[in-house]
Amino acid sequence: MTPAELEAIRASDPERYEALTGPQRDQQLATAAARRGDPLYSSEHDPCRPTPYERQARVEREAARAIGEPEPPVYGSSGG
Repeated sequence: MTPAELEAIRASDPERYEALTGPQRDQQLATAAARRGDPLYSSEHDPCRPTPYERQARVEREAARAIGEPEPPVYGSSGG
């Protein structure tokens, strides 16, 4: 079934569209949920979980704060 046909079904018959696309969407959600606990994928898919580089940078900033040195720069941040 083409995306255009699916779109037409979604517009005309939402229940049929849900029946056609629901199982695939549920499988994708279940796969994503299973990966959240996997350290290989967790930082990629869960923005709340820091990457190893972010954890190391946090340790370095906290160490600099503890001994009173200026904090190292934060690279790659979109904040201003």
